[in-house]
Amino acid sequence: MDGQNSNSTPEQRAAAVLEVIAASAVTRSASGRYRRSEPIAPGIRYWASSQPRLRRDLLGIQFYGGEWLARAALLRDPLERAGFIKRTPQASQLTFAKLVPFGPADRLDFTALRATKDEVDAILKAAPIAGEPGAFRRFMLTSPMAEIDLPLPSREGHWRSESF
Repeated sequence: MDGQNSNSTPEQRAAAVLEVIAASAVTRSASGRYRRSEPIAPGIRYWASSQPRLRRDLLGIQFYGGEWLARAALLRDPLERAGFIKRTPQASQLTFAKLVPFGPADRLDFTALRATKDEVDAILKAAPIAGEPGAFRRFMLTSPMAEIDLPLPSREGHWRSESF
């Protein structure tokens, strides 16, 4: 990879952005401006685009599929605090991307792109994600009702018609 200068198309440059973070571009939008990687977790993939006129690339993550959009809701605040902006390339997907200015001579800024990927990965790793093993238990233990002791029903079995 030669650093992809601004003479490349937005589609080529977006694919190159994903290459920098060691993710292959496997799908694209109809216009080709947006490129997506293989899933990095169920319902989550890296997302890239490029805006040559504005001399900036975009890198982030995309959530897709009904149940996985709930994960996006849990990660929205940490992503936005880290400078990721909500994008809407498609209605059925939720995307957050960070702007990365072009490097010198309009080349890809390898250091900034890799740092952006590291930020995304750290946010994904740190956030409690619904469906993750132990997530329900953590949710219940942090609930305001966690300390309330509820009386349990009798388990004598007198309601059964047969014994076991």
